[in-house]
Amino acid sequence: MTAPASIHPRSIEDLYPGALALTDQLGELPSRNRLMKEFKIGVPKATELRERLIAGTDRLTKVDTTAPPVDPMDYAEPIGPQPAITDEEMREAVAAAQVRVNGHPGQAEDNEPDRPRRRWFRRRPTAGQSPQVPVDGHPGPKIPPAPAPVDAAQLKSLKRIRWAVRLVLALGVAASIAGNVLHARDSLISQVISAWSPLALLLTIELISRVPVHSRRLAIGRWAATALIAGIAAWVSYWHMAAVAARYGETNGAQYLLPLSVDGLVVVASICLVELGGRIAANIRR
Repeated sequence: MTAPASIHPRSIEDLYPGALALTDQLGELPSRNRLMKEFKIGVPKATELRERLIAGTDRLTKVDTTAPPVDPMDYAEPIGPQPAITDEEMREAVAAAQVRVNGHPGQAEDNEPDRPRRRWFRRRPTAGQSPQVPVDGHPGPKIPPAPAPVDAAQLKSLKRIRWAVRLVLALGVAASIAGNVLHARDSLISQVISAWSPLALLLTIELISRVPVHSRRLAIGRWAATALIAGIAAWVSYWHMAAVAARYGETNGAQYLLPLSVDGLVVVASICLVELGGRIAANIRR
């Protein structure tokens, strides 16, 4: 609504009806800049006209103090992160609240540009930005999923099988030690030396099956050392047991086959013990 140009300045009384109509059109109190633009008036007259609009209580919405108090929890919004509010939006909100409550505009109204006023409301976060809310209704840190429970029955069964494999390995090592001791001289020192190689193999297999290695280089190194110890124990035990078998009546090649059965049993039991140790460790880590 624009006032016609005239050489005679218009009074506040003439401008007041048009200002009231502009207030009804906007749905809120127009700013001083808007009055200056609409009615082609200066700063003093726009200020006086705006004060006249504020004083006209018959055209403004008053706060009904007789109404019953409203429970704020009826209009409570979900708890969540509130977007950052700029300084300009904060000044506009404070000025609008002052006009609605006590009829006094804030300082930000004087410098308000000619644009629609933003309403003061609390923005809700979008679905992509909504935080994870735990059971108690308050946002919190992301909770990792609980690990899958370890099957206690399966773990117990694996440990029972490992003890059985240990007994088989101990039986094979005991047979190898017996052959070495019987082949040695009738001296304690000679018998201890003969029994050492199978015993060293048993201890090595037990260490490999129980102690995990997290370095590839170390794993290769200890497997190479285990293969060396196993080769020495197999060579020594084979010829000692073959000589003992021939001494006690085994002929026609049987004295050369019996040591292979003992060494084969030790190899199979060692592989099974290492495999069971790895499976038990994997079940415990889960």
